[in-house]
Amino acid sequence: MAVGVWGVGNVFLGDDAAGCAVAELLRLAGMPGVVDCGTTPENWTATLRRDPPSVLLVVDAADMGLEPGECRLLNLDGMDAFADSSHGIPLPLLLGPFMGLMEIVGIGIQPASLRLGEPFSDAVDEAVRRVADAILKDEWREIARLNA
Repeated sequence: MAVGVWGVGNVFLGDDAAGCAVAELLRLAGMPGVVDCGTTPENWTATLRRDPPSVLLVVDAADMGLEPGECRLLNLDGMDAFADSSHGIPLPLLLGPFMGLMEIVGIGIQPASLRLGEPFSDAVDEAVRRVADAILKDEWREIARLNA
């Protein structure tokens, strides 16, 4: 598998579900290697051992201090921006052991609101569509890097 995608987030916390929504759009488009990890990405590490992709894209809401809906590529160390998300184990700690097996890239989507029960903000809804489209067209590397 060339590119695998993990969507991470909590569907009950507004824009925090951005990664899950990207995963759903990719799945509906028929892309293989897509996992909606929800709030437990640690439950999916066995799939990385069994069939490692050459690139793993981890999509999640990330507070990067940007305008809502802005997206950035993050290296594994930069995924600390995901630390305030709804999953328990920090992604750099969880995915660090896989660094030699694959390239791991985060795609952060700046949330507007992480309030319980709120729908996506318009800005994040649009960002979800842009990110899914970029991944489907294999243009995800064109997303700006955080602190490039």
